Amino acid sequence: MRFSNSLPKFLFASLILMVGSFAAAADRPNFLFIAVDDLRPELAAYGAKVKTPHLDQLAASGIRFDRAYCQQAVCGASRLSLMGGLYPTKTKEQTFHVTGWRNRYPDLITMNQHFRAEGYETVGLGKIYHGSSGAGVDPENWDEWMQVKGKSYALEESMAEANRRRKANPDRDPKDFRGMTTEMADVADEVYSDGARAAAAVEKLGDLAAAEKPFFFAVGFTKPHLPFVAPKKYWDLYDRSDFAMPSNLGVPPGYPEEARNARAGEMSKYSDYEGNSPKDFSDELNQRLLHGYAACVSFMDANVGKVLDALEQSGEADNTIVVFWGDHGWKLGDHSSWCKHTNFEVDTRVPLLMRIPGSDSGRKVSEVVELIDLYPTLCDLAGLPTPDHVQGKSLVPFLAGETETHRSSAYSSYPHRKLIGHSIRRGPYRYTEWYDKKSDELSAAVLTNLEEDPGEQTNVIDEPGLAADLAELQKELRSRILGAIE
Repeated sequence: MRFSNSLPKFLFASLILMVGSFAAAADRPNFLFIAVDDLRPELAAYGAKVKTPHLDQLAASGIRFDRAYCQQAVCGASRLSLMGGLYPTKTKEQTFHVTGWRNRYPDLITMNQHFRAEGYETVGLGKIYHGSSGAGVDPENWDEWMQVKGKSYALEESMAEANRRRKANPDRDPKDFRGMTTEMADVADEVYSDGARAAAAVEKLGDLAAAEKPFFFAVGFTKPHLPFVAPKKYWDLYDRSDFAMPSNLGVPPGYPEEARNARAGEMSKYSDYEGNSPKDFSDELNQRLLHGYAACVSFMDANVGKVLDALEQSGEADNTIVVFWGDHGWKLGDHSSWCKHTNFEVDTRVPLLMRIPGSDSGRKVSEVVELIDLYPTLCDLAGLPTPDHVQGKSLVPFLAGETETHRSSAYSSYPHRKLIGHSIRRGPYRYTEWYDKKSDELSAAVLTNLEEDPGEQTNVIDEPGLAADLAELQKELRSRILGAIE
């Protein structure tokens, strides 16, 4: 295609020098930007007992970030923060869907908008922002936004109870009554939306490779988001009897009840939800959900693999930077709940993989990073100026070998009814404070040493021996909050 002769510029030891060398569009790398919904670091590459051979290979050939964190553990807010370069604490775009965000921020220069203005061919499909169509995907600021059709369910019985309840409650929002939480159907991958998206992405990569412009291709996969639907062959990779609930069913003392998402409200809308909260779930339902999540992760991995294979076949792999990220974590029965919507470590920690041609293979980064750092990082890797508004910090100097720590903490926030929670991960600790939204008074605080309690069930805030550490964490959190809203 274009700039294959510029490959030496990708040599990892020369990353900093490389940034300034991409002066002309013809010298710039492509980007394959892959987003996945509701995926905690539940990949074999991170030590999980799931089958993800394609992403394991991506990790082995690139960089694995072991302590990457989202800025809010919910789809809409997290994605807009990453694509827009601003903390949710600053924008107040903190809802699930951030519906109408472009009307409130008409002048916000998004990542895709910026790359397009700088000469990139920008194409997107699937779930990059919240949703996959409509105004929320920022359609006017892509060269092409692809609409790809596919099924949410393949079997009529999966929606039978939801349809009955919808008919019985015509005055209610149909979205209040959803289908089964799981579905195992003996169908081809392309029947489901994500399989169709992978097929469309494979075809589009051929077109982009034949073009004369560098490309920024964003591909968003929905699974393992609820419902856990995947072709039967991915369920067959696992024996359901091997799945068991986690041991960390408790919550730290002092953790506000309204901030722990005890009911898993998102899941409660599905037709096979049992009782009043996940504590009422039967063993059968719990095991089926765990099995379904694993099946969906393997399904997602297969779809990502098809796209990565297509990149190799296009001849552009050596000129393309691959970025794979999850928008937030997810509870798999942790803290006696499911879904996201909290400030727990399991909700805020995400998988993040990058492959930069010519860079070290199999590198593992243990320092904390944030998803908001991707915007300036990709700008640097492309040799583009970073817009002034962007609040993240480029990873390029750090990845190029600067010994200085990239960040001392990772910051996340989450609003819960009357409270707003602010949380940091620093060293072995997760420290969270909740404030009353109206009075701005401190309502509760929890400190957990995750090295001693990785399941995050304890609160050691009153231990005398930790007074100095607590004071530093309190200072750091206040600094992060102020830095986010400036």
